[in-house]
Amino acid sequence: MRNSMFGFLVAAILIFGDTYSNSPSATHGEKNTAEMVLESSVEIYACENGKLAIGSGVVYKVDEEVFILTAAHVIGDGKGLYIITQSDPYDDLVVETWMANVVAQDSISDWAILQPVGDFRRIKGGVSFVSLPPRVGDGVYAAGSPTGEENTISEGIIANRNRTVPWNKDKHIVVTCNGTYGLSGGGVFDIHTGKCIGIVVRLNALSDMLYVVPVQTIINDLKESGQLSLFPT
Repeated sequence: MRNSMFGFLVAAILIFGDTYSNSPSATHGEKNTAEMVLESSVEIYACENGKLAIGSGVVYKVDEEVFILTAAHVIGDGKGLYIITQSDPYDDLVVETWMANVVAQDSISDWAILQPVGDFRRIKGGVSFVSLPPRVGDGVYAAGSPTGEENTISEGIIANRNRTVPWNKDKHIVVTCNGTYGLSGGGVFDIHTGKCIGIVVRLNALSDMLYVVPVQTIINDLKESGQLSLFPT
């Protein structure tokens, strides 16, 4: 039953994505930081052994190639079926859809990198990263698809830059933003520059706090695995 349901969902995503991708986008002027952040966000559907997971991701580019940064727990062991959808920030009916392959991941630090298959030139956005987060109290945006709500952004502040966590030797950033299931893998951005400081991997719904893997942790892991060419530095 789970396989049948996922097959139906995949078919619906692909059909509606193709149908709506030719719809005209809403007109708009110069983008503000929040709009640029949303433009670089995607929703990720992952199926592994008949189980469906939904998460978020961040679009970035290396030498004109497009990649998606997300949380490793969203994609499982990296051997499943992965679908990326991107909605127009100005019109939720305009949806693009791609299949994707996993090209790198670290289950301990909880990050993964996907690469879309096909005409990735249609993917919008592309963020820059900053290895040092803003100071405690500085503003941030968390963007993604909490509970499947595409094109959603939440504003908060840096609550802690160096939080010790039980699941990793590296410290995490804690931010005060709303978050629910589906936001995992979504980017957290400096509210002024729009640069990504890390991705959401855990949440504390009772306190409205998100745990964020810092960009520097991802860079260090890629250096150790010899895959740094997959990330802008």
